[in-house]
Amino acid sequence: MQLRFLLVFLPFLVFAQPEQHKALSYNIRYDGHTDLAPDWKERKIPIMAQLQAQAPTIIGFQEVLYSQLTDLKAALPSYLSIGVGRDDGQTAGEFSPIFYDTTRYVCQQSGTFWLSLTPEKPSKGWDAALNRICTYALLESKFDHQLLWVFNTHFDHIGEEARLQSVQLLQKKYTEFQQNKPAPILLMGDFNAEPDSFPIIFLRKSFKDLSCSMRHPELCSGPTFNAFTISNTDDKIIDYFFGSASLMQIKYELLRDTFERSYPSDHFPIVLNFISL
Repeated sequence: MQLRFLLVFLPFLVFAQPEQHKALSYNIRYDGHTDLAPDWKERKIPIMAQLQAQAPTIIGFQEVLYSQLTDLKAALPSYLSIGVGRDDGQTAGEFSPIFYDTTRYVCQQSGTFWLSLTPEKPSKGWDAALNRICTYALLESKFDHQLLWVFNTHFDHIGEEARLQSVQLLQKKYTEFQQNKPAPILLMGDFNAEPDSFPIIFLRKSFKDLSCSMRHPELCSGPTFNAFTISNTDDKIIDYFFGSASLMQIKYELLRDTFERSYPSDHFPIVLNFISL
């Protein structure tokens, strides 16, 4: 009798398991050839191969120029992208786009805000060297209809005050969005800030650092910046995933694939498998 009960209800138990999501954050380095950075036409081949091999359901890119965005869209036909260029709110300057798998999600709401005193329009904030943005999307799962807020950002590399203010602006924004549409948050990107800096300490007070082991929080990701150099000794951890308390890390991985004795970008892509409880 007990065996018959299990056989009848086992399919329902399996179906009831939480949906697993796979996010990838990747600063692909803007299209500009230097002595250290190979040409984008060469780099895009291994980058596309990484993306297709990983098959993430959600992607946050940084340092994407419009021409690169066009290439990414062509290589990822089952995804839709969200985001605008940071210089004019259209196609000029770098994008920090979110790509999502259309077989898995429907986008309910999306947009971009600038990390500045005037977040509603293209602008530079505080002591930042450049315009900086955050792209966001409210995704609904086609599987279980759960909602997930996704934020993808790229903080300034020069302005310390800009990074301090940017993280507080982020908090204000995601609090406003959650009041209108309550849902867990996944925040990712290139924060240009190391683990002991104020912005990261600030975020860890509100979120789980999903770039660290859940069982052993002292074990976090290795350096995420490589400067295109395999022998790089600059141990910078500046790319992260943060999430609401209801998000549970299944697996975190830093991809170190090489390309012709170098790397496809000056950042390693980071990958997070997670569920929403």
